[in-house]
Amino acid sequence: MRLTALTLLATLCGGGLLAMPTLANAQTATETVKVGVILPLTGNTAWGGRPAKVAAELAAAEVNAKGLAGKYKLDLVFADGACEPRTSYGAAEKLINEDRVQVMIGEWCSSASVAAAQVAADAKVPMVVQISTADGIAKNAGPYVFQSIMQNGEVQEREAELLLQKFQFKTAAILVENNDFGLSFRKNIREILERKGIKVVLDIPQDRHDVNWYSIITSIQGANPDIVVASISAGQAANFVKQYAESNMKTPLFFDYPPPPYIFEKQVGEQAGKLGLVRGAFFLKNPDMSQREKDFVAAFEPRAEKELGAPHPTVHWDIVTYDAVMLVADALKRAGAKPDDLAAALAKADYQGVLAHYQFDADRGVKPEGFEFVFIRTTPEGGLEVVK
Repeated sequence: MRLTALTLLATLCGGGLLAMPTLANAQTATETVKVGVILPLTGNTAWGGRPAKVAAELAAAEVNAKGLAGKYKLDLVFADGACEPRTSYGAAEKLINEDRVQVMIGEWCSSASVAAAQVAADAKVPMVVQISTADGIAKNAGPYVFQSIMQNGEVQEREAELLLQKFQFKTAAILVENNDFGLSFRKNIREILERKGIKVVLDIPQDRHDVNWYSIITSIQGANPDIVVASISAGQAANFVKQYAESNMKTPLFFDYPPPPYIFEKQVGEQAGKLGLVRGAFFLKNPDMSQREKDFVAAFEPRAEKELGAPHPTVHWDIVTYDAVMLVADALKRAGAKPDDLAAALAKADYQGVLAHYQFDADRGVKPEGFEFVFIRTTPEGGLEVVK
């Protein structure tokens, strides 16, 4: 009996000793966090959404391989917002209610991001708006929403400063699309230019679906401004530039940054080069890139070419989506996946990404000091260069 009892005790102790590492492993085992990513994967803006998806996947792969989110692994769940408010609203609802994502990133167009952000705010799911620059998206949505790109007002301050440095002008015409993004740009740039003593002689919002710009070009000719400052999305910008060049306009033309580098040059490189079109940008691939940017380009472009079936030169829209995933991973590592803890960690972000150094202000908008901003010019042969 004594031997049997001792044997039983030894067996139990041995079993207990064997169980202890198993319990420790369970306590440190990785947990999966679902991250919903809303992008325009179809429609007129899929040129941006599809490579941004590749950038997000690259970031998640690096996070999971290197343990950058601590004990968490990221599982990206993509949804198509099509750059439309209703579609993005529905996509956000599905991600939260059916896919059970714990954090969201997206969308692309400002109106679509506003819609998705409202869903996230109502559900108390942290969300990073990584591309849309309309003013106050995070501020208006509430404490769970963060805007990790410079807002229009801040961008336009930089643009106005650079415009006055690079060009000599006393009068300006303003041309925008009649949407959240365009109207925000219109309000900001007008106030800034007038504050700096520039007279606005023409101020026109245009419907996004209009394709005939000749009447507006005639109005520009009549107003005779020293410069035309415009904020128009990709497809409309191409139509406008073609018609502007065909009208033999000599007034310098500046675009806010929506027309995508490289893709836009394929559409209207010759005409834009003839005009010497200048536009703002957060990034242009060039020999003076930072090492972080060079490393991203080297990792991203081969992957994008494989996924998309064609070469895709890096643009800032790719980088900000990558950085947004990294911001989420950094917050998870510091605070965990509970919604309130994750939102609090994002609010305290102090993260050096590829494109910028990310910190948020009291309204959860990214601080503009962390961003560079340059002007790029279309060259006569249809290429691109940084305006020195």
